[in-house]
Amino acid sequence: MITLDRISKTFPGTDIPAVDRVSFQVNAGNICVFVGPSGCGKTTILRMINRLEEPSSGRITVNGQDIMSLDPAVLRRTIGYVIQQIGLLPHKTIEQNVSLVPELLNWPKSKIKARVTELLVLVGLDPGTVGRKYPHQLSGGQSQRVGVARAMAADPPIMLMDEPFGAVDPIVRIHLQDEFLRLQQHLKKTICFVTHDINEAVKMGDYLIILNMGRLIQMGTPLEVLTEPADDFVLNLLGDDRGVKILDLTRCETLMDRDRNFPYNPDSCLIQSVKPVKIALELMMKKNIDQVGVCKGERIVGVLTWNSIKEHISRVSRDRP
Repeated sequence: MITLDRISKTFPGTDIPAVDRVSFQVNAGNICVFVGPSGCGKTTILRMINRLEEPSSGRITVNGQDIMSLDPAVLRRTIGYVIQQIGLLPHKTIEQNVSLVPELLNWPKSKIKARVTELLVLVGLDPGTVGRKYPHQLSGGQSQRVGVARAMAADPPIMLMDEPFGAVDPIVRIHLQDEFLRLQQHLKKTICFVTHDINEAVKMGDYLIILNMGRLIQMGTPLEVLTEPADDFVLNLLGDDRGVKILDLTRCETLMDRDRNFPYNPDSCLIQSVKPVKIALELMMKKNIDQVGVCKGERIVGVLTWNSIKEHISRVSRDRP
């Protein structure tokens, strides 16, 4: 667990704080996404968590321990750090890059080799093909994967990720997001993730921290933020399609009609109740139908119609704080 208590940061030469009395908590095993425009304080907060920057005031604790009481080098070895520029050492091979922190921790060579192989496989890279290459020989997407593998090398419970997928093209970025979310289902790391892309924030975050000009404007789950934006700044950040974004986060059972009978036959289109409404909508468009049956296991529990989805999008889109 990470807790920030009234953290502020003012850089020398300015009276305007880069971060102004920000407080929040990141629960263990969650992805907490910091989102907002450039210069809002996202990266500064991230860098204060691992003491690359020192707070001007306030207190940061990790699992109840004040980080200012810890040796910075020791603290950083227990926190994985991934940045947009990746930061791979160009004169070292991929194997050597991934093994940096385990070597600093004096792991046995056999354990390091096994861990490097395990991680490269985990992020979808062939150790035999990629391991002895140098960073300049990799694509952008491969380099990003290596950056994630290196951050996880010593199996840190906490990971800090600063625009980790921002340097690759949109198709690769979506694939990397999906792969990382798949990994997180098994790894359950505590992650602070920085992005300026609200779509990425909604997709990746268990919890959102929205910042502007160094101040915390709103925090909550993606669905809470999408359905109840705090002010016009948040509303504009979410964009005109926030009703559509909600379809990614709303379960089919939320919008289904429980009182209607669904005419079942072997060709009926069915969807599980916990699936996002967006999947149901895509199924309707693909099959050119206007309703699907909603199931829990093998039991049909309701009907989801195109009209109910349309009304939901319309209602959310016109609602303003």
